[in-house]
Amino acid sequence: MAVVLESQDFKILASPVEHLIPNLGLRIESINSGKVLAYSGDTSPSDGVVRLARGADVLIHEASGETIGHTSAAQAGEIARQAGAKRLYLIHYRTWEFDPNPLVEESRQTFPGPVSLAVDFQRIEL
Repeated sequence: MAVVLESQDFKILASPVEHLIPNLGLRIESINSGKVLAYSGDTSPSDGVVRLARGADVLIHEASGETIGHTSAAQAGEIARQAGAKRLYLIHYRTWEFDPNPLVEESRQTFPGPVSLAVDFQRIEL
């Protein structure tokens, strides 16, 4: 992990993830509250994301399907479990092909914590 930005309020770290083209995952740490949000970016299951999300309050992870450079909802749940994340939000899922709501249940097969579908412009309180 590399520090990308640090201020009196937060620190942002980045790490490469597994995708077809170079891509990064992020870890945002609040200096004041100690809360952590991690974001996967497009990736196959990645140890880099597990490291970024270690002990995170929130992990936002892509769930576009088990294909090269991408992750299924069950795999995202497994990454959240391995990282010890407290909550998982699924993002980058295919809304134009099918109802994404079953992805939440798919993630719950591998992750025991709360799982939600992320939506555009959503605010997440930490």
